[in-house]
Amino acid sequence: MLHLTLKGRIIGKGYLRSDAKPNFTDAVYRKPSELSFITKRPVITITRLVPILRAIDLMVSNKIRRLPVTEATGKLTGIVTATNIINFLGGGEYFNIIKVKHKGSFYSAIYEPVDSISTRDVVKAYDDESFTDVLERMVTSGIGAIPVVTRDEKIYGIITERDVLRYIADIITTRKVEDVMTTDLITVTSGTSIGEAAKLMIKHRVRRLPVVDGGVLQGIIVAMDILRFIGEGHAFRKLMLGDVDEVLGVKVSEVMSKNIYSIQPKATVGEAARAMMDAGVGALLVKDDGDLIGIVTERDLLLALALR
Repeated sequence: MLHLTLKGRIIGKGYLRSDAKPNFTDAVYRKPSELSFITKRPVITITRLVPILRAIDLMVSNKIRRLPVTEATGKLTGIVTATNIINFLGGGEYFNIIKVKHKGSFYSAIYEPVDSISTRDVVKAYDDESFTDVLERMVTSGIGAIPVVTRDEKIYGIITERDVLRYIADIITTRKVEDVMTTDLITVTSGTSIGEAAKLMIKHRVRRLPVVDGGVLQGIIVAMDILRFIGEGHAFRKLMLGDVDEVLGVKVSEVMSKNIYSIQPKATVGEAARAMMDAGVGALLVKDDGDLIGIVTERDLLLALALR
């Protein structure tokens, strides 16, 4: 069997068949194949010429981390995520829109069209495809959400890892959390600035950073925490006045979540899936005798449940 790899690393201890397609469990194939069972509709979208400011507002107010980008006709042209916004606000190359094109003026840059920071090469699905077709695409691409379109390319809905995980959570497996978790953790301290946290997220392609001081777990900061902080109240007013460095210099301790959802390494993947869904979170920190030893995400559990 071939290892299933993503960006050069083995993921989920899954395997590919000899035809290079994911080797799904029989239980996956027994699920109803119609995408209507898991496609989320209606989906909140944004047209490509609407300013970035509006994308931030939609994400924060609706508590979502991705928006399909469309033409006025509804034709899909891209997708913008919380990670794209974090990249723009100082985490990566999109920050040059503020720094170079707008000479450091956040007030000016925030009115750039959302199309300028959206991902245009969208991994998508058609509404008449099967569940396994879309699951295969999600697994092999490593994408956490796939917009669903009609055959004339107009947005129909969206499918996320969370939707799929909820759909297949009843599949029985003997795999343990310790078999699928990530142990090579990227962490920050409570004194780390949110600007530096954003850079780490973009550099390492992660959305979550455990906050650890002197070996003691203090909390966790995720991309949406930073986006909510920047998009609300006092911080946003400071950004509009040009105080970008002051806002990005705010300490992680002021933004992080102290509600820590954890699980034991010997717990089953099914138990972890149910705990994640009950808590409404996308990841669980893995603790053994009080020590932080890893993290398990929706993607890890999806792979563990779906693949042989």
